[in-house]
Amino acid sequence: MKNINPIVVSGKECLPLIEGGKGIAVSSGESSGAWAKAGGVGTFSGVNADSYDENGDRIPQIYKEKTRSGRHRELVDFSVSGAIEQARIARDIA
Repeated sequence: MKNINPIVVSGKECLPLIEGGKGIAVSSGESSGAWAKAGGVGTFSGVNADSYDENGDRIPQIYKEKTRSGRHRELVDFSVSGAIEQARIARDIA
């Protein structure tokens, strides 16, 4: 068996093993945080990433705009807020 040598990413030593970021809502802050805690590099996709309210309940992504550009703005807003939430979750776990 060959040893895997650690690398430095953002000033932190980790194993060169990367998980997540598939863009299909299966790579979350929980999975990427756990992967990072184990010594690898965990990533997640911000596309349709889940956001949560103050009670920890998932906020549904309901599109209300009628135009393509309006729905695009909603998609971007959902993605940004969800990605920030997932990054916080990952950081707290790792």
